[in-house]
Amino acid sequence: MRNFDYFVRKIPPNIHSRSRSIFSKHMAIFLPEAYVFDQTMDVEEYHFIICFETPPLATINQKQYQFKKGSIICLAPGDHILVHFGNRQHSARYMTVCVLPEFIAEVHQELGGVGKLQFKMLDTRYSHWLLEALEALIHEVVHHGDGSQFMVNSLENCVAVQLIRDAKPTSKWRGGSQPNVEDIVKKACKYIETYYTSNITIKDVSDAIFVSPSYLQKIFPKVAGKTPYQYIMECRHSRACEMLVKTKVPMEKVARQCGFVNSAHFSTAFKHIEGISPLAYRKAHRLHE
Repeated sequence: MRNFDYFVRKIPPNIHSRSRSIFSKHMAIFLPEAYVFDQTMDVEEYHFIICFETPPLATINQKQYQFKKGSIICLAPGDHILVHFGNRQHSARYMTVCVLPEFIAEVHQELGGVGKLQFKMLDTRYSHWLLEALEALIHEVVHHGDGSQFMVNSLENCVAVQLIRDAKPTSKWRGGSQPNVEDIVKKACKYIETYYTSNITIKDVSDAIFVSPSYLQKIFPKVAGKTPYQYIMECRHSRACEMLVKTKVPMEKVARQCGFVNSAHFSTAFKHIEGISPLAYRKAHRLHE
């Protein structure tokens, strides 16, 4: 089993000693307190650099880039990166996630990708889903370690899936170069039905199935007869009606568990559909019973 020793050896000791490092079977996560300036780094695994603040100017494969706060820089094996020392002070608030090629290739294949994992662009935006997955993996490794390998393996898969989604690779789909619109909308509906209880957006849905938000908005009504947003709200409303009739939980909890921002948002959306408030709906159905 290959490891990340080569990468650690390339980090100057004074910087590595001040970096938080977390290692699992297939991943290494580094949280440094400084940048390594003017030293070319040859990438041997997949590297994903998450920028919590605007980083310094960098040269990747002989081309200069100025990345921004909120970027995720996606590097594949064989890439070269050099961070330039500039006049402006840069706060070193970033995270590097290294992933073994064999592992992420398996995950890429499971997601339906065909061929080698490659990226459309070096710079995309990271999602809160990725940060939550990384936080869960770090917590599990730090607090439970080898005693919970099954859980660590599961969380590694979650992180790898979200890294691929956020990186927006140039993947071909199994069975052809592009799925038909019915398959795309079916995938979108399945994602919505799984995650409607969280605060998902149209972009979250489109990112998950590797299409643009504008394209999803265009094709979804042709197949489903409604917009993606209407479908999300329909799923939330259906679940809310069920909870109002079958449970006694407070309105705030119903709103939260059905994916609404708060009880006010829930009440407004519910009344728009039913013509009465959630409380009145609950009372009416209780009286009917």
